[in-house]
Amino acid sequence: MVLGKVKKIPLIAPRLTKEQKMEKELLIKKKINKLANAIRIPPAINQFKTFLSEDDTKKFINLFMNYRPENKEEKKARLKSEDPKKGPKPILVKFGLKHVTNLIETKKAKLVLISASVDPIEVVIFLPTLCRKMGVSYAIVEDSTILGRLVNLKSTSCVCLCDVRPEDEAAFKEILGIANATFLDSYETHLSTWGGGPKKQTTGEQ
Repeated sequence: MVLGKVKKIPLIAPRLTKEQKMEKELLIKKKINKLANAIRIPPAINQFKTFLSEDDTKKFINLFMNYRPENKEEKKARLKSEDPKKGPKPILVKFGLKHVTNLIETKKAKLVLISASVDPIEVVIFLPTLCRKMGVSYAIVEDSTILGRLVNLKSTSCVCLCDVRPEDEAAFKEILGIANATFLDSYETHLSTWGGGPKKQTTGEQ
């Protein structure tokens, strides 16, 4: 005879090998992709399926890399100098969702790059609309790791530039033209196009 409740012995899940983990992750991604293409996708979310082509992305990244913030080693070297605050305030890539949002709202941002791979996408879904409302140019990039490299991080949801040096003005004007033609000027089209097709659009296909 057993008194009281019978204790349930918790089952210990077997540890997966590295290969099994990768296989499981791949299966989950396939299921997510299949589901995403099986249902109608609202325009506000579907607009993130249109992003810069590989060639255009390189142009944007090459310019933004000129304004990458200092890493830990560079910061240590600067602080060891006699007067670390000497000289004009540097022009740097700004990052962090709250910070970038504030710069857009105050119209200080001149060009915003937004990641299309943020999960959940609702985190950045308002940024294109906010940029359009404030008249700020923006572009959507395929992967958040691309933006992360610009600010010495693994990944980040968005970055922006508030200014550029005189020698970069011509290149900046060129990428602004690409961004506006693909995103800002086509905002109404993107916000009226429902998704659900299996094929992603890039600027090279338009």
